[in-house]
Amino acid sequence: MISLMPLIASLLLTSATASSPSQPFTGHLERGLKHRSSNRRQETGKASLIRVPLEIYSRNNGKTELQWMATITVGTPPQTFKVVLDTGSTALVLPRNNCTDCGKHSLFDPSKSTSFSPQPALFRPIEYGTGADTVPLNQTGRAECEVVTDTVSIQGLSTPKQEFLLCHSYGEALSSQLADGILGIGSNDILAWDESGNFTYLPFLPHLVSEGQLPNRIVGLALGSGGEKQQQRGPEASIGGVDRGRYRGRIKNVNVDETLTNLSGIFMVDVQAAYVGSGNNKRVWHNSTNGNKPLVPGVAIMDSGTAYMLTPDQQTAENLYSGISKDIVPLDDRGSWGASCDTLDKVATDITFTIGTETRGEVIEVTMPKSAFNLGEYPGKKGVCQAALSHWDPPLYEPIEGRPMWLFGSPLIKAYYTVWDAKGSRLGWAEKV
Repeated sequence: MISLMPLIASLLLTSATASSPSQPFTGHLERGLKHRSSNRRQETGKASLIRVPLEIYSRNNGKTELQWMATITVGTPPQTFKVVLDTGSTALVLPRNNCTDCGKHSLFDPSKSTSFSPQPALFRPIEYGTGADTVPLNQTGRAECEVVTDTVSIQGLSTPKQEFLLCHSYGEALSSQLADGILGIGSNDILAWDESGNFTYLPFLPHLVSEGQLPNRIVGLALGSGGEKQQQRGPEASIGGVDRGRYRGRIKNVNVDETLTNLSGIFMVDVQAAYVGSGNNKRVWHNSTNGNKPLVPGVAIMDSGTAYMLTPDQQTAENLYSGISKDIVPLDDRGSWGASCDTLDKVATDITFTIGTETRGEVIEVTMPKSAFNLGEYPGKKGVCQAALSHWDPPLYEPIEGRPMWLFGSPLIKAYYTVWDAKGSRLGWAEKV
């Protein structure tokens, strides 16, 4: 889920069809569920790494893995909530007990918490650009929230006086998700609630570090289902360090694009090239509108909370699918592509990206496996399945250099053990076990 505050979004995302910054957006979410794991800590000096078990939201009988959810508590005595652990956002977002459109979610009741404070009492609407499924939203969603304060806890660690967003209106995308809320674990340590920058706050993880409860704010994600450790312990997040039992070999670190990452508060990496296939069996993903040359280099939003991938524009998606099968066609006016389920299974292929730059550290290749190519049956279209890559509509370009903007979601991220190192301004990739 991409979750940006209004000022940040206006600085960051621009449309190819607009002369001024686009409207801010946030979002994505999902359904279904599995759960397994342990509640262990690994000592790292005076503070300790914690392992957080994650529940998988899925549909299509588990074929389509959508998002991963952690359990937190808020208030005194504690009220329990399931939240999407989201690298594409930075704030904690929860529904209030007076919410009129929050579905069947658990609602936070301030009157039942002795540690609750309505301060700083700032009205803060949020917007989201991806919703509770694999299908892109047809319009930007919006939730109406206020900034409040209370104690927030996860796996035995607590931050008193944690500021977060408490919403009295969720909007369709948030209300339709299975998770109660969102726990943003984006890259920024200090953020502002308003455009003036006067109301700054510490997001949840930096707050835990500042109080000495975590050694650092590194997050390791072992998502997806598959792999020996995944079967034994289920998907997990390690918070405060790297879990060496969840990967093999070396972690390959790619430095983020610091300018864009600092502007947005979410991890962004440079994209140098894209290929159909992997290893020695890959071919360049050509740009048919530019003399059959390789795609123009761009930048990618790294978002664990979105269940699909996004190309910068429709032409880029068309260039990909025309080289795989003429039967893969647009499914709607929102950017989804697909074909009959049998066809999509037959033509499924790895998709490989070259990310990073020599001037900003290591350059590596990462691959979305062909097992993630078919997202499953498209809602409302029996026998028709959706391909993993949709396209932005309208197209998106970053404002600093005008490069095309991608979104790399869970179909790619869950194939690896990933390490999100905000202080080190890097994103690590390792073979998952």
